[in-house]
Amino acid sequence: MAEVKMIFIVDDDQMQAMMLQDYLSKYSTFDIKIFNSGEECLKNLSLNPQVVFLDYNFDKIGKNAMNGTEILKEIKAAKPETEVVMFSGQDRIEVAVNTMKYGAFDYIVKSESAFHRSENVIFNIIKRMKLQGEARLYKKLTFTFAIAFVVVIVAIIILYKLGMIKDPAWV
Repeated sequence: MAEVKMIFIVDDDQMQAMMLQDYLSKYSTFDIKIFNSGEECLKNLSLNPQVVFLDYNFDKIGKNAMNGTEILKEIKAAKPETEVVMFSGQDRIEVAVNTMKYGAFDYIVKSESAFHRSENVIFNIIKRMKLQGEARLYKKLTFTFAIAFVVVIVAIIILYKLGMIKDPAWV
């Protein structure tokens, strides 16, 4: 999973969602899906998005609509590898800290720099995914080397016990 292929934008403000989609489409070949509600997003998680831009408030949908934090928790429970970026008009640090506590990758305040920040966040997510992939590779290589080393040592001991190796030089 070293690249971002699918991005979800979940926002009840259709204009905001389309502007973000348009901005991100200019710089990439991401497949971008827009959803008007968190519930709609949750129903489509089988499409395996790598990144979800999630609005914090869903006040235009109805009083029974899940809020951004609830949706974030559901996404992380169903797809923990999916990175969620909270997108909100609220510039309150406690809201940002709360969403990060539940697993959001970043918190972007809807402002004139929001689209540029969203692009940077995607590039940071891509870097993180590459680093995680490299770390997994190094772990596998280290484990494989350790197993090979143990096998060689055991083989030398067995050959020595069978008398096929006489007076090894390292003894």
